[in-house]
Amino acid sequence: MPGPGLELIGQEEIDQVVDVLRSGHVARYGDDNDPTFLAKVQQLEREISVRSSVRHAVAVNSGTSALWLIMASLGIGPGDEVIVPGFTFIASISAVVHVRARPVLAEIDESLNLDPRDVESRITPRTRAILAVHMLGNPARLAELHAIAQRHGLWLIEDCAQAFGASYRGRPVGSIGVAGALSFNIFKTITCGDGGMLITDDGDLYERAFALHDQGHLPLRKGVEMGRRALLGLNFRMTELSGAVLLAQLRKLDRIRDHLRAQKALFKSRVAELPGIRFRDLPDPKGDLATFLTVFFPSEEIARRVATKLETRVAADSGWHIYNHMEHLLGLRMATDKGCPFNCPSYFSEPPDYRAGMLPRTDAITARTLNIGIGVDDPNLGAAFGVTMHDGPEEVEERAARFIEVAGPLLR
Repeated sequence: MPGPGLELIGQEEIDQVVDVLRSGHVARYGDDNDPTFLAKVQQLEREISVRSSVRHAVAVNSGTSALWLIMASLGIGPGDEVIVPGFTFIASISAVVHVRARPVLAEIDESLNLDPRDVESRITPRTRAILAVHMLGNPARLAELHAIAQRHGLWLIEDCAQAFGASYRGRPVGSIGVAGALSFNIFKTITCGDGGMLITDDGDLYERAFALHDQGHLPLRKGVEMGRRALLGLNFRMTELSGAVLLAQLRKLDRIRDHLRAQKALFKSRVAELPGIRFRDLPDPKGDLATFLTVFFPSEEIARRVATKLETRVAADSGWHIYNHMEHLLGLRMATDKGCPFNCPSYFSEPPDYRAGMLPRTDAITARTLNIGIGVDDPNLGAAFGVTMHDGPEEVEERAARFIEVAGPLLR
């Protein structure tokens, strides 16, 4: 099973979906005075906004859509730059591209998230935002990144796709920047197959994002309305069926997080004495979601030999999650070659230069990194080895013993 939420789909989700089907209302809109309209999506938005300690939430069809909506709602567009990490899912970059801004790739540090020092060195007069991605459930260095954003008058946006349920210094991820994007696809903490959420405390951003996601309507329209559309929008709406599944999944979030943290702590305690290995930096250890246990080896050679024997891969080989393997980005491949962000003569004198090897520190870190899945089985992230939500302490002990059996002789 790819993610912890998917493993726990059961009668609760089935009951929620059946309620919606029996009601006859499968779209997010209906008459609040009609007792058969259950308003699952609106209920989900309210509950996630409360849980995330923000005032507003917009349910959408994917985390990618949520990212795009945030940037479009902030007015980020042609001629602008957004700083993103070179180790992230491709959606963090493609969302920037599709508001016609340019992604500026930055190095990660041993948190596997943005290195604040490198971020500051890449700021130019065109920079509009910093996109902090909380990779593998571990919050980025938000205090440092927030300070940099304030110092330079930039937006700090949080990509929380892999970290719903994590926190930073007592605050839920997504509540610290101007807005956060959540994802509910099958590899995430909770899931409805796909789906996403934009969360924010900014009322103006919320209204603009809502209009963009719903053909220009202001929140919360009732049925068909004429002449009240604020701008030309698109359709990124979530259906009542997806909202119903997520309501059931949301009730399981604490159970998921508690299980992951216990499993990770046990696994880490068993392998911690291996000579020469280190674990990634956690800017807030108490807030880590614990979906992965990340191990750094002394060299790339050792890391690759261990990965091969465990039938997994090092982080540097992480498919769509490492810039070196984003051939469509490196090749500047768009549906059309006209206009921004790559062909922008009105704003930029030259196309951007994305190439393999352009982030040497990111390359060096990920080449000797092995991610052990604690609640996520995602081969693209190099996490084919690990434990799942259905595993208990016995399975953790077994997998940890196997890890020691393979890695121990190579580290002595």
